[in-house]
Amino acid sequence: MLAAAAVGYLWLPRAEVVLPLVADCRLDRQICSTELPGGGRLEISLAPRPVSTIKPIRVSVSIAGLPAGRVEVDFQGVDMNMGLHRLPLVAAGPDRFGGETTLPVCVTGQMVWQATVLIEADRKNISVPFRFESGA
Repeated sequence: MLAAAAVGYLWLPRAEVVLPLVADCRLDRQICSTELPGGGRLEISLAPRPVSTIKPIRVSVSIAGLPAGRVEVDFQGVDMNMGLHRLPLVAAGPDRFGGETTLPVCVTGQMVWQATVLIEADRKNISVPFRFESGA
């Protein structure tokens, strides 16, 4: 009976927690952070700054107070459809995740992007959107 309960728990759907846009911080200018449900805290940074579409971008995420299993970042153009680009991050130390990507080039040169951090933790899928601009 205990084994059946464990298997049933694993098959339960995860709660989807979508947080509002972190509007008071731009990733192309600074490190951004926000509170997470349940008392955790998320911090994200992009490097180098300013963000370029022709050079690789390093993405660093730290999550305190929440045991994160998987962390990814979705990049989407805000004013222009550039497709969806998902970057899986790898563990880079306790509560730290990182990865590197290159964004698609926009013909206008400058582009407003939304980077949505996707966290899988405690039977929840948490989404946290941030904005930034890139240039050539």
